[in-house]
Amino acid sequence: MRTTIFLSVLSCYISHTHTILFVTTNLHLQPSPCLSPHMAESGPQEWKDLPIDLLAEIARHLPCFVDRFYMSWSCHDWWFVVQRPPNPRQLPWLLLPDPTTVPLHLLPGPGNTRRVSFYCLLCNRDNHNIHIRHEIGDAFFFGSYDGGWILLAHGQTNRHTLLNLHTDRRLFLPDYVICVQAPMGGVVLPPVVVPIAILAATFSSTPRPTARCFGAAIVDTLDEINRPQLAFWRMEGASDRHPVAMGFMENFRGRFEDVIYHQGAFRFLTDDDDIFVYDVFKFQEDEEGIWSEVGVNRQYFSQGSPRRSNGQVTARYLVVSRGEILMVRRLIRWVRRTWAFEVYRVTQHLNSTGVVQLTWTELSSLDGRILFVARGCSRAYEVSDFHGFRYGEGIYFLDDRNSNDVVAMSHHGIVGRHTSSGNRCVEQETFRGYTCNDNGRCRWVEGKPGMNLFTCWFPNKERSDYSSPIWFIP
Repeated sequence: MRTTIFLSVLSCYISHTHTILFVTTNLHLQPSPCLSPHMAESGPQEWKDLPIDLLAEIARHLPCFVDRFYMSWSCHDWWFVVQRPPNPRQLPWLLLPDPTTVPLHLLPGPGNTRRVSFYCLLCNRDNHNIHIRHEIGDAFFFGSYDGGWILLAHGQTNRHTLLNLHTDRRLFLPDYVICVQAPMGGVVLPPVVVPIAILAATFSSTPRPTARCFGAAIVDTLDEINRPQLAFWRMEGASDRHPVAMGFMENFRGRFEDVIYHQGAFRFLTDDDDIFVYDVFKFQEDEEGIWSEVGVNRQYFSQGSPRRSNGQVTARYLVVSRGEILMVRRLIRWVRRTWAFEVYRVTQHLNSTGVVQLTWTELSSLDGRILFVARGCSRAYEVSDFHGFRYGEGIYFLDDRNSNDVVAMSHHGIVGRHTSSGNRCVEQETFRGYTCNDNGRCRWVEGKPGMNLFTCWFPNKERSDYSSPIWFIP
């Protein structure tokens, strides 16, 4: 009974607290009139004098680290209880951009900064009153990494940056790649430097500016001659300058969908459901700093995954769960909304000649998995680690329909338009439009393969003119 009362009071207090993360405001709890008569008869009680076991029970019912942060600032005893291990695991938050706040041509300043909202699944609310300290301007969010890192492109297709929302640390990411040109007529051509837009990226370890930390990305460019698809770089010196990446082009007509780092190598998923594996630790570097491809393993799958006739595959993701790689395929229908998900695991078998072949085998159940999918930052969790989590097993997705289209990212400004008579040209202002309303959770119905039940979040969310949503991984 005591625990229930105190939890109710604490929850009420936290939900009405307007302290912003990163601002050290001392929180203080006042005695509440809603305490039981028995407790009132015992005389006035100081909240700081609550028994440690009761404080620990209160903290246990606050899985979200922001609520625990608020609690820890009340007094020393409350801070001590919150800091005691083990701290509960955190689930990603949905970071939603605003539609817009000001026209893009205005300079940053008071009243014209763009904002974002954080939707916490553990708390089932988005009012955490958290802001990003830096002015993000028209930055495009293209990913995240564990520990509070978000990946930004301050110029939509350039000025790529890593920003840590916990420590306020900033690291630079590549804006250019060096591409080695194929010889023409026996003449060796010099490398060319090409500007890039990063569509999805990840790292070999927690980002830090050292030579042993590598980054890899799926990239695109508006350059019609040299169009690298993949980029690799060292994070060494990224505190002071943008690293220059090495760009590579694969000889196939499709496109890359996702990238992860697993078992010492970067793995890229294609729209043919194949995986290209790059071990950057085996790359060779010449005297001019040019890398050559070494240790590239192209994994072609012998049997294509069955396609549903009444759904179109609009995205593919790689996620590591229980030590193995899963492929998640996202399907849409006529309304352009997510309609279904398919999940596959890698299986191996010997063909008639004794050669090992790879095949995608579809899962019929998630078996207690919680899968968060997004390009470059998909994560897997277990239901058993989140007791009381209201949503539970499922595939959690966000709206990334046009987040990997470099043409759409660049589509803003004044363009010429001919009138129907064709004898004059008028100026017309065009705007980017990132959709933000196809977010939610997909749950498979047990015993009914192929049946997907959806919980949708923010279905009426307006388009944003500067970014798609991302997962923020605290």
